[in-house]
Amino acid sequence: MNCLLCNSNETKEIFSYKEGSFVTESKKYFGNVGIRTCENCKISYCTNIIKENLDNYYKSIYQNTQNKKTDRFKEFNSRFFSQVLYFINHVRLHKNIKVLEVGPSNLGILPSLKIFQEKIYYYYFDQITLKHKFNNITKLGDYFDPDTSKLPEIDLIWMSHSLEHIIPKDLIKIIKKYHDALKKGGKIFIEIPNDVKTKSFNVPHTLFFEKEGLSKLFEKLNFKILAISEINSVENLNFSNLKNENKNTKIEKKSFLKKLYLFIQTFIPDKYVKKYAFKHFISNGPNSNFPIIRLIVEKKD
Repeated sequence: MNCLLCNSNETKEIFSYKEGSFVTESKKYFGNVGIRTCENCKISYCTNIIKENLDNYYKSIYQNTQNKKTDRFKEFNSRFFSQVLYFINHVRLHKNIKVLEVGPSNLGILPSLKIFQEKIYYYYFDQITLKHKFNNITKLGDYFDPDTSKLPEIDLIWMSHSLEHIIPKDLIKIIKKYHDALKKGGKIFIEIPNDVKTKSFNVPHTLFFEKEGLSKLFEKLNFKILAISEINSVENLNFSNLKNENKNTKIEKKSFLKKLYLFIQTFIPDKYVKKYAFKHFISNGPNSNFPIIRLIVEKKD
């Protein structure tokens, strides 16, 4: 498989997948895959992945997500609140903005965005159906298919930990479709794990970028880089400990205190719960100690 960006056939097999959190599902749907790297473009990607297998993988691990108890004050979720603060530090959030989110899972960016801008028209793709009690929410499908899915005209596309899950052969086509759907001056926000720095090549991630490679990709596809940052210092982290810690922790596993908080918040006045939620965000920061890359791009005319 040639490089996704420069089409070079001089890609190398430098990295390999490691055992992920869902061992049975990983072996079943990712049994015969590898990773190729273009050292010039700073992009690595999964080979031999079948779209149906990726789709079935998500269905198998998220089948019980819809019934999980969620935070009553989800706008203070540390990942998304942190992302919105980063975004509005670089870009103004206008009224009546039309936002498309790709893969919000059972939460997404909308509650946090609404802290700063109430009038939002929100569209999304995900296998999960969101249960937010807001107006102007439209589910466009389980996932975006560049060959068949239709997109409305959009001001902002939000991709929080979704870019790294795209089928590699569809990557360029999908970003071009997003470019076409954006209005003049439209933006895309992206956050991805810095897997190349941490050597964390785990299923179901299918794309792996270095900071330079991520910039090259969007610049080549007619976007202007407004901001790009590496969050969390690689040098100050002990990844072996973090990996061992993460390996034994299932997605969305909550501590006893967190579970207790979710239960008792039903009976506590809003002002006290919000005070705790905000304090909880401040003390925890952007969701994880793992390095991440954040990018904001703007459509060129």
